[in-house]
Amino acid sequence: MPHLPALPAPDFHLIPGEDLSGGLRRICLEQFEASLDALSSGPDLNLAIHELRKSNKRVRALLRMVRPVIGDKVYRAENDALVQASRLVAPVRNGKVLLDAVTRLRGRYSHLLAPGVFGGIEDRLHNRHERMMNRILDDPEVLQQVTAIVYRARSRYAAWPTDPSDPRYGARMIPNSFRSIGAGVSRTYDRGRKAMEVAYRTRAPQQFHDWRKQVKYLRHQMEVLDPLWPEVIGGLAASLEHLGDVLGDDHDQSELIALVAALPELAPDPDERNLLVALSHQRRRELEGAARVMGGRIYAEGAKQFTDRLKAYWSAWSYGRD
Repeated sequence: MPHLPALPAPDFHLIPGEDLSGGLRRICLEQFEASLDALSSGPDLNLAIHELRKSNKRVRALLRMVRPVIGDKVYRAENDALVQASRLVAPVRNGKVLLDAVTRLRGRYSHLLAPGVFGGIEDRLHNRHERMMNRILDDPEVLQQVTAIVYRARSRYAAWPTDPSDPRYGARMIPNSFRSIGAGVSRTYDRGRKAMEVAYRTRAPQQFHDWRKQVKYLRHQMEVLDPLWPEVIGGLAASLEHLGDVLGDDHDQSELIALVAALPELAPDPDERNLLVALSHQRRRELEGAARVMGGRIYAEGAKQFTDRLKAYWSAWSYGRD
């Protein structure tokens, strides 16, 4: 999926001299500020929604990293709140994604296509997307509700304790130790590894989508831990980002196939519709082949071995800060 122009990004990683509890709280608060800035920055609804969903996914990845410490009750409450905010604007984002999927498909196979092929489909998808945006713009309650969810989350995270003698919000202090994040990161890695196996065993679009989610969570967790060894962990985060983009394109093509099947009026010419679907299937085969190579490298070791390596990097990093 092509990247939209973004607002200036806050530092999404730990910084030297920063305790884990304070660092994670700072990172989350900066993500909420980025969302609120985007929601109030102007008329570009596509960009605002993109920033909101991106920030929410990052915070949800951090919640998974510390879930064993904060507890399931807090984790579920915070995760569900961010999911709700993203779902309120999901139709607009999905409409833009499907329009972009056709554009990319046409560009990819332009050497095989006659001029103007898929132009009508793009126009109809564009009009459909515009109608979705107008529904939200004409109903300010949706964005007001989303903004309220983010404001409330920001207030709760600001109250998370960084001093063990001052517990607030019922949240537990996050000790400045690898044990605070090790189990969460291990679980994310293991779930991604297993999701990859299921995806290639079943070849079901939903299973590839589920794998993509785990890839994105692990990517954001590695971005936070990048300072432990930037050359290694930063490289892994970049590889995960690339894999996530490939799986995202795969998901977009599968959604495009499903949408055209459900709404054939988007492609009323049966020959053009069949061509679109055939090329989408071909593109998915290419993407899934590439993802298998990347995934095989990223998930080459077991979860324990992966986490033990990170623990060693953490120890070296912590020693260097003392």
